[in-house]
Amino acid sequence: MNRGKSFAACALLAFAGTVSAQQMDQERAERAVETRQALLQVMAWNYGPMGAMARGRIEFDTDRVQTNAERLLALTKMLSDAFAADTRENDVETEALDVIWEKTDDFAAKIQATIDASSALVDAAATGDEAAMTQAIGQVGSSCGSCHDDFRLDD
Repeated sequence: MNRGKSFAACALLAFAGTVSAQQMDQERAERAVETRQALLQVMAWNYGPMGAMARGRIEFDTDRVQTNAERLLALTKMLSDAFAADTRENDVETEALDVIWEKTDDFAAKIQATIDASSALVDAAATGDEAAMTQAIGQVGSSCGSCHDDFRLDD
């Protein structure tokens, strides 16, 4: 093979490798978005009934609060990992704002506040005190909402 053909073959292989890497990055970004959206949906599925109880929309169920609070705490501890992949440069459908990866310390502080509020809810649920649970449920909702205000696209 002459030198020109060798160079062309190498260039073609290098280009193909770049395209494959970009496609892999896109696939990874799509999986990252799907994972974090699924995590947030499961968090909402666990928080929703507690919020309804705190607002008096459904009957208060201490056992359910205890179960859902424990689940929620475990889920909130996954948030940092779920948002570790910076998907700003990828073409993905997401409500996550770029500021998540621009102000990582602020985002981490919001996540920690949600973990702390969820932990306080677990503690309140262990007491069986409905008033304490209601207050703690509100704190979790406030911490979630605070993060959404700063880091999620408005609906």
